[in-house]
Amino acid sequence: MKKFGIAILILVIALVGGMLWYRGRGVEVKSEIELREQEGKYADYANSDIVVSAVRAKEIMEKEDVLIIDIRRSIAYSLGHIPGAVNVWRPDYSADNDEYPFEGMRCSKEKMEILLGSLGADENTFILLYDDRGDYDAARFWWQLDMYGHNKVALIDGGLDGWKAAGFEMTTSKPEITAKEFRFKGEMDLQKLATLEDVKEAMSDPDSIILDVRAFDEFTGETLKSGAYRKGRIPGSIWIEYKEALNEDNTFKTADELREIYESRGVTPDKNIIVYCQSGVRSAHTTFVLTQLLGYENVRNYDGSWIEWSYYEELPIETGEPK
Repeated sequence: MKKFGIAILILVIALVGGMLWYRGRGVEVKSEIELREQEGKYADYANSDIVVSAVRAKEIMEKEDVLIIDIRRSIAYSLGHIPGAVNVWRPDYSADNDEYPFEGMRCSKEKMEILLGSLGADENTFILLYDDRGDYDAARFWWQLDMYGHNKVALIDGGLDGWKAAGFEMTTSKPEITAKEFRFKGEMDLQKLATLEDVKEAMSDPDSIILDVRAFDEFTGETLKSGAYRKGRIPGSIWIEYKEALNEDNTFKTADELREIYESRGVTPDKNIIVYCQSGVRSAHTTFVLTQLLGYENVRNYDGSWIEWSYYEELPIETGEPK
């Protein structure tokens, strides 16, 4: 019993410390001029409606049938979120544990339909997505919605930081949810997905690029994130970390800035591009940037990413800095 009491005390201290740390995360509130300047970039994106400012998101929330999804761990959500937002985390929209020998794969279309219905959405619901990491978890959720056929969706620029920067309040209250029946109306498009076999074929195709968007120490094999089986990268990969698409405040860069980043390193619209990371999350973010913001047509997200590639010992790897 004494050990149990000590464990509870440690947990309480950790939670209180976490609350103080989280609430202490400062985000500078932007001026009206800065907010208007931020709005100016969206018209230059290939899909001008796929990213919305916090100001625009608030307007949508007041006028439309909308579901706001906060894609973070439950403890972070409980410490403060956008009013009306429901909470999901990766296991909620990932494959069940018995479907693959490794973790992190997308869930089925049917599981996603059940999840969205349980959150109160139907096929006519507009879905707003955000997280607190520059929208890379939001982009993963978008990728699955997009692939399965729901296009009434947008990401909040800057995520939760974007909301705070607009001077809007947060809440700790959970909304009431009325479950509905959700069915994807659009056609499922698996051309937005890259498989292991697709990656193997791309390695010998001069018109294809395999783009690694992990941190540089993952790319070189200096570090190994939990869940992967070997250090290194897919041979012949080009490295551009997903974060390069973001400003310091976690908002997306302008179309011109993004175009310069990718085209200057050979990632051009005429290539067939397969994007990967550790588990298909950060790579979904870059897939979003390339297809939705820059209008690239031939981009696929490698769902298995490094976890799947490193799982199969017979597959080749590279380590160290690229030659």
